[in-house]
Amino acid sequence: MQTAKRNQRALGRDEHVLASDIRAFEQRREQLERDHFNKFALFFQGEFVGVFPDFDSAGRAALSKSPKGPYLIQQIGSPVGLDADTARHLHAR
Repeated sequence: MQTAKRNQRALGRDEHVLASDIRAFEQRREQLERDHFNKFALFFQGEFVGVFPDFDSAGRAALSKSPKGPYLIQQIGSPVGLDADTARHLHAR
């Protein structure tokens, strides 16, 4: 709980918990789409971790970085966005 509160203060009240990961993805989007279309990119704490052939292998890599997350696993070539259920789950953290 302390970590979540500290992270919220560091992010600011209005910034989404994955904002730094989304920014990092957007900075690399063109290169990733050119070289790794339809694969999965993993970002953690605003840093690019790597590209994986499928969601499951990206998820395993994410858990090896930190069992708590949150992580951004983004299919390259798909729009960035959260469905309502995921957004509610992340907001509750």
